[in-house]
Amino acid sequence: MKRLLILWLAFTAVLHAADKKPPKAMRLKGDVLLADDFKAEKLDEKWIFAKGEQAAKFELAEGTLLMDQAAARGAVIWRAFDAPVEDASIQLLVKPWACSWIAFGFYTPGERPGAQRKINIAVTPAGVVAVRDVESQTNLKAANTRADAAKEWQRVAFESKGDKITVMVNDKAVFELKTELTRGPKAGVLLNLYGGKGSVDEVEVKKLK
Repeated sequence: MKRLLILWLAFTAVLHAADKKPPKAMRLKGDVLLADDFKAEKLDEKWIFAKGEQAAKFELAEGTLLMDQAAARGAVIWRAFDAPVEDASIQLLVKPWACSWIAFGFYTPGERPGAQRKINIAVTPAGVVAVRDVESQTNLKAANTRADAAKEWQRVAFESKGDKITVMVNDKAVFELKTELTRGPKAGVLLNLYGGKGSVDEVEVKKLK
């Protein structure tokens, strides 16, 4: 009888973990530039990505955006703003459930968004969140949230104002950083993934006042 009770408790615990709701949206200040909860029947055409047999795959699955590196060297998708802005924030849900990391950030005006990035925010399955210098591929600052990001949604926010960066996870400030790399006009938002598959949801970008 005791053994059956233990098995039942373990089973209900698994069900509870599977049904755990994502963290609530953060109340960040500013005017909304774009928002997408990926609940539509097909991906908004404003999201741009490379196509072809050797390209990464992007599709809507159960109201989320599934990113699959497939035969590509990485999965990269971006969306332009109606007009460039200087200061902005982005928050989104990430779940790097079968990849090395998921990253996101802004890109500056130019013909190749992927080459117009200076920094991004990367999230690993183990819950490490880092601000990365895109050109040198080094971490400017990182923190281990100790969250199981591969199994549970993490809501991550990145605020860029002047030379100051603030990174938040699940409505808690993780760290701040000052760097000239975050200054300048921002033409759009770019998401990328490396090393497999992962999911993102509820992308929201705001213009800071």
